[in-house]
Amino acid sequence: MSALPLLGFVAWSGTGKTTLLERLIPLLGQRGLRLGVLKHTHHDFDMDKPGKDSHRLRQAGARQVMAASDRRHALICETPEGEPPLEALLARFDRDQLDLLLIEGFKHRHFPKIELHRGAIGRPLLFPDDPDIVALISDRPQATTLPQFRFEDLDAIADFICARLPIRDAQPPLPPLRLLARAQEAIPNPAGETCLPGYLTQDADGCLLVRPASAVMPSALPAANCLIECASNSAIAPGERVRIRLLSGE
Repeated sequence: MSALPLLGFVAWSGTGKTTLLERLIPLLGQRGLRLGVLKHTHHDFDMDKPGKDSHRLRQAGARQVMAASDRRHALICETPEGEPPLEALLARFDRDQLDLLLIEGFKHRHFPKIELHRGAIGRPLLFPDDPDIVALISDRPQATTLPQFRFEDLDAIADFICARLPIRDAQPPLPPLRLLARAQEAIPNPAGETCLPGYLTQDADGCLLVRPASAVMPSALPAANCLIECASNSAIAPGERVRIRLLSGE
C-alpha cells in the first residue's frame, strides 16, 4: 500500500492558514483530488454539543463515541493521557479514499510544508530553520530560492500542489456490464461456446433484443457490441431470455 501524500501549512497564529485552506480546497477538488484535513489545535476543543446523546454518553464515561448516519460519521476520542502521536492520528484516515492529506499546524514535525507569512504579524520566517518547507506564501517578496506565491495566487498554488503529487496508479477496468435481453432469433451454438458475439438492439417498447453477430447479418448492421452468455452445447430459441455482457466502448 502506497503512503498517503502529506502537505502541511505552517505559520504563526493569525496568519490565515484556515482561511487559505478554505479557499484552496475547492480548487483542488475541481482538479479531481480527494482531500483530507488534519488540523492541530492547542485548545480544549469539543465538537460535540451538550445535551446531545453522544455528549451524554461521553459524560457518562465512554472513552470513544462514534455518531453515524447515512451521510457521515464521526469518532470522538477522549485522550486524558495527552495528545496522540502524529502517526496515530494519520492512521485514522482511510488512505484508499484520499489522494492528499492537508495538515494545518504540527510545524515541528517532519513532512513537506508550505509556509504562510505576513509581515504585519511581526514574527520571523520559519523556512530558514526548517528544511521541510517547500514553498512560501507571503504578502511581500522574500530572499529565498523557494517557490513564492502571494495569498491571492490560489490557482498557481493549486497547480504547484498538484505537480508535487505522484501520478495515480491506473485503476483496474470495470468488468463488462451484464444485462438481460430476449433472443430475437434462434442462436445456434454447435461448438458449445460459453459466450457468442451478438448485436444488441431495442424495440419500440424499450425491450432489449439480441441476435447473433454472424457473416449472414446485413452489412448495414454494426459489428458485435455484446457477448451472449449461453450454456455449453445448447442453442438459444427465439424469445428466450439470455444474459449478455456489453463489450467495452459500448
